[in-house]
Amino acid sequence: MGVVIELRDVRKSYVPGIAVLQGVDLDVRAGEVTALVGANGSGKSTLVKILSGYHEPDRGSRVRFGDQIMEGHIHPAQARAAGVRFVHQDSRMVTGVSVLENLLVDRLGTASLDRLDWPAERRRAQAFLDEHRITVDVREDAGSVSLADAAKIAIARAAGPESDTGLRALILDEPTAALGRDDAAEMLDWARALARGRGVGVLLIGHRLEEILATADRVAVLRNGRIVADTLVAELDHDRLVEQIVGHAIDAYYPEREGATGAPVLEVGDLRGGEVRGISFTVAAGEVLGVTGLPGSGFEDLPYLLMDPRAGARGALTVAGREIQVARTPVRTRVQAGLALVPADRKRRALATSVSVTGNVGLPHLRRFRTWSGLSARAEHHLADGVVRDYAVSPADARVITGNLSGGNQQKVVIGKWMSTRPRVLVVHEPTQAVDVGAKAEIFKLLADAAAEGMAAVIVSVEYDDLAHLCDRVLVVGAGRVVAELSGDALSPESLATAAYRSGVEGLPEPASMR
Repeated sequence: MGVVIELRDVRKSYVPGIAVLQGVDLDVRAGEVTALVGANGSGKSTLVKILSGYHEPDRGSRVRFGDQIMEGHIHPAQARAAGVRFVHQDSRMVTGVSVLENLLVDRLGTASLDRLDWPAERRRAQAFLDEHRITVDVREDAGSVSLADAAKIAIARAAGPESDTGLRALILDEPTAALGRDDAAEMLDWARALARGRGVGVLLIGHRLEEILATADRVAVLRNGRIVADTLVAELDHDRLVEQIVGHAIDAYYPEREGATGAPVLEVGDLRGGEVRGISFTVAAGEVLGVTGLPGSGFEDLPYLLMDPRAGARGALTVAGREIQVARTPVRTRVQAGLALVPADRKRRALATSVSVTGNVGLPHLRRFRTWSGLSARAEHHLADGVVRDYAVSPADARVITGNLSGGNQQKVVIGKWMSTRPRVLVVHEPTQAVDVGAKAEIFKLLADAAAEGMAAVIVSVEYDDLAHLCDRVLVVGAGRVVAELSGDALSPESLATAAYRSGVEGLPEPASMR
């Protein structure tokens, strides 16, 4: 098979003497899905940014797209002309304009708007989405499109119609990070079909190892800026791949935990808002409670109804004996009461990506750090250095701009920031989204240790395996209500999946023929 992307001795240093990429050699072949995996900080994000033209590689790096040799900084137009397309992890569209205008964005920059045949463009765009079984009206505002549909549109747009023979390589940068299992499986089916049906070379970057092993033909492992393994999937299993990624076997992926024994510190009564139709529960000190369900069932709304007065919540909420008015109490007051949230969308909801790690960690503590002359820089740096050390943030420098960190290290900063407030209750939405297996084990242990010291945790996630191993109880949400509560011997990944999918079937409208 021909090589559609060839990397030789690709290097990158942000700071002289500190190399992020130390000579990457990698081939992506036509008709194959090549997976690239690695721990957070291994250099995956930097490599993708070089290929997409965001960063310039160091002198001497060699990149070839098909027959085109790319020297120095790669311009996005060069990549496109060579048949290389990208689908990035954050595939949301521009809001405030239609889906159609998002699909036409490449042409809008060069064409006069009054020369476009809008009805014809609309028909073509709608037919294109219909061809890919994406049930979205191209006339609607892009802001109303779900993450799953936005991701599907992104990959469909990158792949183009069946008649497009210009596509040579497709680079998928964690495309399933924000998707549920079914949507993720559908997207990966598309990737395989592009490789095997159209001969496209697919480079799939991801953290979900079960998806990697089910989708890829071979797996390249990046560690400390170098490719340390390039193995056919037929020769791999989960444990061997984990060992290649972290450099050693992980003996205890899930930490040992004892059940909660404390008094209730979180009490929720008839909570409503968004897709939630009435949910009540309590969480005890030291307890880890899981919440899950199918996408759209309402479980994803729960973290923000608890924390954000703008979410339109109704109902009763008490934190450590302090009553919270869910529709009015400011976030600052909830934090003071001992409630903290780690959201799923860290870039939009949890981080100032243009600010240093120190600045981000210090945000919840601004009043405490205030002095007569401003803020105590010494106190800020001391706190941030502790988070970087305790949460193994890489690079280990709190002065680094947070947006330059890998996704997993950004997640560590967010968790460390809120853990530094010493919360009584920590709500975590998808705690290990876009996080490597080594960091997952670290995050699980940190949450378990905090629970052992008396903190209550609420983990809202679609990852049934993680919930079954970490939680004392798990609530399954369907049609906005709790439809099952599983604990003890009844709690397993299989029982969670069964309860979630059963609730999805039971929540469907009754067919007209049955009425």
